[in-house]
Amino acid sequence: MAAVAAVAGAALIPACAGARNSLGTTASPCYRAVPAARTAVPKGTLIGVRRVHTSGLQRDLPNDSRLASVQAKELCVFAFRGAYKPGDVALATPGQAGPYAVVAVTLIHPTVVSASVLDHLPIRFGHLH
Repeated sequence: MAAVAAVAGAALIPACAGARNSLGTTASPCYRAVPAARTAVPKGTLIGVRRVHTSGLQRDLPNDSRLASVQAKELCVFAFRGAYKPGDVALATPGQAGPYAVVAVTLIHPTVVSASVLDHLPIRFGHLH
């Protein structure tokens, strides 16, 4: 009888570790928005993604007039590293150049609503190594 219980218990273990469709992070829904972000920033390396409250991003990027009109409560924010010249990033303020591009994308029906080229990142996107 103990052997039967052990076999039955062992058969249930894989069910607990079944397939997942998310990364288990709050940014998981943002990965559907990667194509929209990549369209705005066709070059450079994706270094991070964050799901943020729009009001917080508006405080972190106070000079971004496009963010002021965004109605969505949450956005996906993507950070890219590269050598960006004026005109390299769609929707960025003309004349901006720098090593980072930050793109805000809506969660539902992913659409780029804001983009900036910056000298430093306005929020943390990952662990520093």
